[in-house]
Amino acid sequence: MSWEIFCSFEDVRHLQPQWDDSAARLGGSIYMTFDWCRIWWQFYGERKALRLFVWRVNERIVGLLPIYIETVRLGLLRLKVARLVGANIPPKVFDPPLDPAFTETIFEQLFKRLLAEDGCDLVSLGPISERLNLAEPLQRACKLRHDLTRNLESLRGVHSVFELPANMEAYYGALSKNERKNRRKYELRLLKKEYETRVEVITELSKAESEFECFAQQHAAQWAAEGKTGHFGAWPKALEFNRALVRAQAALNRVRFVRIVANEEVIANQYTYAFGDRYYWELPARAIAPKWDRFSLGPTGLVTLIERGIEEGKRYLEGGLAHYDYKIRLGAREYGTFTFRVRRCGAQVGLKLAIFILFRKAMEFGYHKLWYRRIAPRLPPAFWRPQWRLWLQFDF
Repeated sequence: MSWEIFCSFEDVRHLQPQWDDSAARLGGSIYMTFDWCRIWWQFYGERKALRLFVWRVNERIVGLLPIYIETVRLGLLRLKVARLVGANIPPKVFDPPLDPAFTETIFEQLFKRLLAEDGCDLVSLGPISERLNLAEPLQRACKLRHDLTRNLESLRGVHSVFELPANMEAYYGALSKNERKNRRKYELRLLKKEYETRVEVITELSKAESEFECFAQQHAAQWAAEGKTGHFGAWPKALEFNRALVRAQAALNRVRFVRIVANEEVIANQYTYAFGDRYYWELPARAIAPKWDRFSLGPTGLVTLIERGIEEGKRYLEGGLAHYDYKIRLGAREYGTFTFRVRRCGAQVGLKLAIFILFRKAMEFGYHKLWYRRIAPRLPPAFWRPQWRLWLQFDF
């Protein structure tokens, strides 16, 4: 097995077709594809160092780990942290493309480079789904590099996945009796009785860019009605970042806007990406008006998205991080996620990391829970701001 390290996306651009093919073949998520990582780096890579690791066996890629290195400061203290490209703005289930036969060796070489040669204090990998079974090879790699590493830790979370059957009858059959009755009732049937209704799927580059602008406005209006900013107001540069993503991914036929149109008005829209054997559901949006409330547009939009995924032959719909009751009711299965943390050995590094973690816990209560979630939403919209970059830096 051979490996290379690249320090810019231009240096590795010639590998883009192989990169993306390998990501699909090895079970990597769309968030690990070349353009997704490249665009994230374009918007969020300032004051960071890039390390793009590529492992091959007989010229066939068996591992990809796009990594960035950032120095986080707290007064006179400095913590040098290595993370997956894309990590923390916003969090995703990254699932890096790695051949299981080589993961132990890959992690051993990764730790040697990042901890010994680049001088990182901490390597943080995640969130990664438990389905990849990376805990054991990571643990073995740490033992092999016991001269460098200490304390493999993991922070747990959950993500939801819809396993898509062969047809909608099989999907409905897997739901509870009450939920099956509700979905059959609301999935466009009531709408079609009162409105001229159709479902449209926007994929073409020429239409996807303008559709995103309409989607973003509807998403923001939906959340503003609840006194919140929505996704594009919650994350730094989120609108511009997603705009660039749509442009690049639509050119590769990966963008899907699945929308419900009633009397020529878009009343529900699902912003989604397609890659490999699955859909990646990014965000929903729906019309806010009393006349639409009784049509259960949230679940109806999701079931419509599931139907389109089945029609396209997809096997899974990735439902995103965190627990949501309605996703479970609609057939999602929850899996654990892990953020694996490996620190460099040394008492000084351990003490420094403990101080940074303590400070993050203080920010979590004082800034995120108290200010951002409780106080800021009560202020006029002119005072609403994306999440503090310092807070996001400490999310390791």
